[in-house]
Formats: sequence, structure tokens, C-alpha cells
Amino acid sequence: MTRILKATKKDKLSKEWRLLDHIHYGRSIKWREEEFGFKAVEDGQIVGTIYGRYEPGVVYISNLIIVEKARGKGIGTMLVEKAEGFGRQLGAHRAWLLTGKDWSENLFYKKLGFKMVAELPDFYFHKDFVVYSREIN
Repeated sequence: MTRILKATKKDKLSKEWRLLDHIHYGRSIKWREEEFGFKAVEDGQIVGTIYGRYEPGVVYISNLIIVEKARGKGIGTMLVEKAEGFGRQLGAHRAWLLTGKDWSENLFYKKLGFKMVAELPDFYFHKDFVVYSREIN
């Protein structure tokens, strides 16, 4: 009889993953993740933040927010570029993120050259979301 129990990191089946790495990537890989967070400060006040993580070859932007009074000054662009630069130093070639399908932020991401690569209907809180991606130069 098979039972499903809570697992820990030591239960990961590392040997099986190494075998699959050779099948999927043609070689053994070391999966490395590193979180990041950056803030924009004006006159001693935080006016924007960006958070996410580097995963092999990509930068995932999980959160980007600019205070309303500071929008339109290029702060969001600077924060995205900082996150991509962080990833580039670790070998990232692409950035990606999720956002609401009908949210005004879509215009900002498109202006930065992000392309919609997928739709996620009925996602967080039953709202439609989209996935954006762009190459890191």
C-alpha cells in the first residue's frame, strides 16, 4: 500500500534528478537560486522596490512597485535594469514576470520590451494573468 507523507529536503531523490538532468539538459547541472531586492530612494524616502530571484539562466521579477507620486520618472525602469544586471552577473539571459491581464502595468512592461508569452486564465483570486518575458542584453 502506498502512503503519501510530508517530505523534507533530504527526501529529494537527488540521484534521480541527476539522471534526469542528463536527459533534459544533456549534462549534469547545478541548480542555483538567489533572491534579490533593491530599493529606490529619493530625499531619504523609499519610492520604489523590486524583488525576485535568479534561477538558472533567468531572472524572475516577483514584485515591483513605485509609490504613486514617483511614477513616470523612470524609477521602475531603473529597478528592472538593476534586477537584470544582478541576474546577468550570474549568467541570466532572460527576465520574466506575471501581472494581471487587464492591469495598467502592462503598458509599462510592453514599453520596456517585454513580450507576452502566456495567458493564465482564472489565476490568482480568479483574475486572468499574463506572463511576460524579455531577453537581457
